[in-house]
Amino acid sequence: MSGGAPARPGVKSRKATALGESRVCAAEGSNESRAIELLCTRLRDRYGVPQPKNRQAPLEELIFTILSQNTTDTNRDRAWASLWQHFDTWEEVAAARVDKIARAIKVGGLHKVKARRIKDILLQLKKERGDFDLNHLLAVDMALARVELQKYKGIGAKSINCILLFSLGLPAFPVDTHVHRILRRLGIIETGDLSKANRDIQKHVRDEIAYPLHMNMIRYGREVCHARRPKCWNCCVEDLCVYEEKNLTKC
Repeated sequence: MSGGAPARPGVKSRKATALGESRVCAAEGSNESRAIELLCTRLRDRYGVPQPKNRQAPLEELIFTILSQNTTDTNRDRAWASLWQHFDTWEEVAAARVDKIARAIKVGGLHKVKARRIKDILLQLKKERGDFDLNHLLAVDMALARVELQKYKGIGAKSINCILLFSLGLPAFPVDTHVHRILRRLGIIETGDLSKANRDIQKHVRDEIAYPLHMNMIRYGREVCHARRPKCWNCCVEDLCVYEEKNLTKC
């Protein structure tokens, strides 16, 4: 990655070496697939294998992902709780004015935009299927479920992958800002477009590791590979990292 402060002496050659090592480890299969396998192994050694949590119904997960957009987990959870303090059913939400929905989820940020999306999706679902239910997706394969979810405005590639993984139990691999940052720093992907990253990475992640890798990368991004001043001195994949502004001094 480029930009920012000048690289420390020796970083350029270190980058070339790291990239070379990353490509050597990818000799079997694609470079990206092999690098992801190595990343998965090292994160598993550090954190173990996270177990799936209880799943929400598909519609609940869809609305939950809307509330998750451009906010913190804490504010998302507050917005979700507040929504159900104001309404008892999806029917009530769909029948409510947009400004009332917006007030209910204000704590989550972008409340006016999200309120309109939520109402529009509920009305579309009622018109197309006659109820407020997406449980039919539990009986279809991932390709068909993805196509179905793409019909709803405001539900992008990352949100779709979240619904597939967390609600439907399908091996999609969501790329959020933490995952995206780590993948770019390791040279596994180059695109800065989050939607493209969500589409392109899927073929390189084995079904069996999609959930644990996603969860461990989120944790790693929060604890070690920060956007600013990452803890490179405590990184288990620093030898493979091509990031030019490493923070190798513990302070």
